[in-house]
Amino acid sequence: MNLVSPLNQLEHAQLVRRLPEEEMAYIFKHALTQENARNSLLQKQRREIHLCVAHAYEQLYAENLDEHAALLAQHYAESGDDAKTREYLMRAGDVAARVNANVEAIAHYTRALDRAQRAGAHPQDLQLKLGRLYELSDQHDRALTLYAEMETRARECGDRAMELAALMARATIYSIPSKQSDRQLAQTLCDQALELARAIGDQPAEAKILWNLLLLNTRLRTNYRHAIGYGEQALAIARKLELREQIAYLLNDLSLPYAYAIDPERGIELNLQARQMWREMNIAPMIADNLSYAAMIYIALARYQDAIAAAEEAYALSLSIGNVWGQAFSQSWVGEAYRAIGHVAQAITSMEDAIRTAVSGFQAPLAFTRADLGALYGDLGMIARGIELAELAYRAGRNQAQVMVIWTAAQLGHLYLRDGQIARAATYIAEATETITPTDHESLFGAANILAEAELMLAQNDYPRAIAACDRFIEYKHSHRLRQDLPNALYIKGIALCKSGNTNEAMMILNAARVEAEDTNARWIWWRILAALAEMETDSTRARALRTHARAIIEYIADHTPQDLRASFLNVPDVKSVLK
Repeated sequence: MNLVSPLNQLEHAQLVRRLPEEEMAYIFKHALTQENARNSLLQKQRREIHLCVAHAYEQLYAENLDEHAALLAQHYAESGDDAKTREYLMRAGDVAARVNANVEAIAHYTRALDRAQRAGAHPQDLQLKLGRLYELSDQHDRALTLYAEMETRARECGDRAMELAALMARATIYSIPSKQSDRQLAQTLCDQALELARAIGDQPAEAKILWNLLLLNTRLRTNYRHAIGYGEQALAIARKLELREQIAYLLNDLSLPYAYAIDPERGIELNLQARQMWREMNIAPMIADNLSYAAMIYIALARYQDAIAAAEEAYALSLSIGNVWGQAFSQSWVGEAYRAIGHVAQAITSMEDAIRTAVSGFQAPLAFTRADLGALYGDLGMIARGIELAELAYRAGRNQAQVMVIWTAAQLGHLYLRDGQIARAATYIAEATETITPTDHESLFGAANILAEAELMLAQNDYPRAIAACDRFIEYKHSHRLRQDLPNALYIKGIALCKSGNTNEAMMILNAARVEAEDTNARWIWWRILAALAEMETDSTRARALRTHARAIIEYIADHTPQDLRASFLNVPDVKSVLK
């Protein structure tokens, strides 16, 4: 087709103009002219022109068609070629997904799926890709609807592979702390899927189901050793079959149970291996997820600055790609690190951010983080506000997972003790104690309840039991090489020893607490330890130095507390007694 003469005529009539920077490229001078010209063509002519344009693009850009996939899909759609339209919509979706442009990717995949279904096809890969993007965009309800439709169609046509894929996808969503989390349903789906995978000899599927069981036993339960068993089985299969992405998921999700239950250094090693793989594959949501896991591990080790750095990177990355789940996850635990080092304003900001963003996806902050925020407000002297938040957290936890009940009940116990309501505190702590499973004892959640029990025994003047509870907590931390809240337990034990008349042993324990607090920069408890030592110290010079140091830390904390809460903090009785 010779277009030179017609184009010259159009240019002479000032309907189009040539683009000097491109060879044989023209643009309409006015959009209305373009629209009128298009409308004047017969449908058959329009289709022929679009088909010619599509063919021209394929010839000109044969080496990098992916870059032009969206435009090619548009031209093939206008030409009436459904097969080519679906092909390029899929490619355009893949391109968008690779750069985390999830909205665009969902739009491309949705159009491709609509066209496929109109043609009577139900491509499994396309449905799984679209479902996964729904998950990454915190649209879990849409993902579940899609997977349920997949499963129904698979059973109708006897496609066992598609049925298995749908079962696995549903099980994953029910295994994680989202609005849809359901432990029993997740277990049922995993059992069905595992039986089906083994029946049809689908080893990649078997690895993924075992990974789901790993998630189920760590996200909504504390069966860490069982989880590691499932994860290692899955990892062996994935490595044998060279399933790179599955290996990355497994390393990522094995890092936390290893850190909490077996070996923290091994947990960090697995976390870093997974992160390197996610970076190589450029999967931004999983890089953020991995960094948030790292923050949790570092908090358990009382490496608070490392935790803050990881959480900040995870938050910035999640924000840049519009991943609300990642934003909530990154901020859900880091408030504990900020609080530990005395950065109260940042602790409150991160906790409130986590709670605000959790409403649309990742649900854990509505229980865990809200309870932590309540405890923080209580320690700042805003006890009524703290109890209100912790009660909300407790109710949210009861609707989701037992570990959330344990955590929130422990924080409520702490707050009611602060308020002098010992009987009410005892009720919550007893409920948590009665519902703890054997595996919960070997977890941070069980340890939190032990610390709450120690506080309760101290308030009830039951010093031997307070000391025994502290010893259990300290033994757990030492045996697992975890350090978070270790100075807190040593502090409570020291106070209990002092009140029971064992002053020398009390000072020895409190000095150990001081060393631990100083080494981990745990200012939030450090000043209390120094103040307690000052009260017991018989040498007036040393006592004065201890008290001066305690005051300096209190002033540091006050300087890093929001202005509207500073006066309340400085009026807390324990704080006032040091400052007077």
